[in-house]
Amino acid sequence: MKSLRLPDICNGDARYIAEGIVIVCAAAYIFYENILMALILSPYVYLYYKQRKKERAKKDNNEFRRKFRDGIMSVSFALNVGYSIENAFVQAVGELEMIYGRESDIVIKFRHIVIRLSQNENIEDIFMDFAEESKVEDIIYFAEIFRYAKRSGGDLISIIRNTTQIIQQKEEVLSEIDTIISGKRMEQKVMSIIPAAIVVYLKLTAAEFIQPLYGNVYGAVIMTVCLIVYVIADMWAKRIVNIEV
Repeated sequence: MKSLRLPDICNGDARYIAEGIVIVCAAAYIFYENILMALILSPYVYLYYKQRKKERAKKDNNEFRRKFRDGIMSVSFALNVGYSIENAFVQAVGELEMIYGRESDIVIKFRHIVIRLSQNENIEDIFMDFAEESKVEDIIYFAEIFRYAKRSGGDLISIIRNTTQIIQQKEEVLSEIDTIISGKRMEQKVMSIIPAAIVVYLKLTAAEFIQPLYGNVYGAVIMTVCLIVYVIADMWAKRIVNIEV
């Protein structure tokens, strides 16, 4: 969907892996006082990496959908004043370049649409290819409706205008939801840190109280149960504040 340079991808992946390793090492020390336990906990690095990749993909999809909305709005305006479909996309490319830059992903995609239109390819096939490459649900939905309406003689300008309105309304709903639950997300992050922070606090201020939990099988079992509950609670809390529209 998004044209990313290889160094950008590698740097992002390396950062997620490094963060996962730090978390695992911290957990090994806090819950077991044995850094070698990080080897046993190491599968969490992969889970953390996959989670962060999923979050980044969702963020990229939302960003691309907003860019597509801006582009298709420009196309709609150009069609309303009498431009042909090809010239409408040419106008949209110019406006998107001013907003996002010549080398942005949406500009490259729209420029490719212009090239294919100049080669007299079917607009519905171009949109379907665009949607499949983007992997964004709203864009796929738009392409499918557009193809059906085009083949049944529908009004292209109305289709594009209505699609723009639908995406705009969804963006407004997402923005309102994000505003409402942003405080809850912050609370969730704080609550996720508190259990580990309490253990660290006890280790620093009341080591004799918590020391029996380290260096023996029973203590290791108790701390393992606590760690499992901790991870499950954290995952559950993230799912609660992750609202899809």
